[in-house]
Amino acid sequence: MIVYHAAFDLYNCMFRILLILFHIKEEEVEMEKLLIWDYYVTFPNRVSQISFPQDLRKQYIRLFPENKNPYEEVLDDVKVFSRMRSYQTEALRCLAAYGLIDSERLIESRVKRTSNPLPVELQKRIDEVPVRLRNVITLIESPFTELPLYGAKGFKFRTKLIDYKYDVQ
Repeated sequence: MIVYHAAFDLYNCMFRILLILFHIKEEEVEMEKLLIWDYYVTFPNRVSQISFPQDLRKQYIRLFPENKNPYEEVLDDVKVFSRMRSYQTEALRCLAAYGLIDSERLIESRVKRTSNPLPVELQKRIDEVPVRLRNVITLIESPFTELPLYGAKGFKFRTKLIDYKYDVQ
C-alpha cells in the first residue's frame, strides 16, 4: 500500500520553505529554526504544543485550538521531525542549486533568500496563503520568531523538537 504525506515530499517541502522565507521578518534565519517552522507548517495542529512565553501565550493560544483530526495525528513529534530532516535538507540544497537561496550561507547553516525572482505562478501561490496555514503564517510573522534559537528559553526548548541541553550559550 502506498501512502503519501506532504511531510515527505521534496517539492512540497521546497514550497513550504519558500512560503516561510517570504513571510518571516528576518532577512536571514538559522537553518534549524527554519526546519522547525517547516514542521509546524506541515502539521499546523501541533502548534498548540509549543510552550509560548507568558506575555505571548494568550495572544496565540486562541489562534490554535486543539483540533483532533485522526488523519493528522502525530504520535511522536521528535521522530517525525527527525524523519523529515533529510527531505528538508535536500529541499534546501535544491533551492540553493536553483539560486533561490544563498548556497554560501547554507554551508554555514544559515538560510537567506537571493534576489533571484520566483516564477510568476509560484510567487502567486506563495502570496495566496492556504486557509489552513493562515494562523501559522501569522505566528511566523509575529514577535515569537524573534526568540533566540538556543538556550533554556529559546526556540528549541519551547518546541522540544531538537535537543537544546547541550547548546553553547
